[in-house]
Amino acid sequence: MKLATAALLLACMPFAASAEDAFSKDTILWGTFGEWGVRVDTTAGNACYLGRVYDADVVLRFGRYSKQGNSGLYFSVNNPKWKSLKHGQEYLIDLQFGDNDPWSASAMGVVEDDDVTRSLLVSGADEKFLEEFETSDTAKVYYDDKEIINLSLKGVTKAVSEMNACQKKTDEVLKKLNPKPEEAEPFAKKSPVGAVDRPREL
Repeated sequence: MKLATAALLLACMPFAASAEDAFSKDTILWGTFGEWGVRVDTTAGNACYLGRVYDADVVLRFGRYSKQGNSGLYFSVNNPKWKSLKHGQEYLIDLQFGDNDPWSASAMGVVEDDDVTRSLLVSGADEKFLEEFETSDTAKVYYDDKEIINLSLKGVTKAVSEMNACQKKTDEVLKKLNPKPEEAEPFAKKSPVGAVDRPREL
């Protein structure tokens, strides 16, 4: 299975998946569920995501994005030990959830000058990507036919359920705060031409 390139996503989303950034000031907490945190990312079109911090500052982040007319799902994993990772460079990887067939992806390197942010970012619009993630117990990444990361997804089903609830509620709130122009301005639409029944005039 093939995932889309993350190049466009990287341009749209100024985030990485470092331990510091996984729960940065640009996010709003929805809740903590076991080892997982669910938040709203205000830099990604107010899209919800889940994140988990593992040993040695390894961080997994999975969520939705909606920005500049683009939307979809993304998976990001950060490992400070990946010192040779280059920012903006594409890496051909395989991403496997549980025992499912691996996804082939062109991951984008995300590097910052903090000796911590060394991330691989992949994106896709296939809901099966989400389905496999939420029903699996592990996430493995392979590069050059070698396993470079193997992370536990224990508790992820509940976390994904909360991420979806977070997104539904966030969308409802934003719709109320930012109604469509015709809803916000009742006189924006032209009245129908011709005779209309009117109540008694004062």
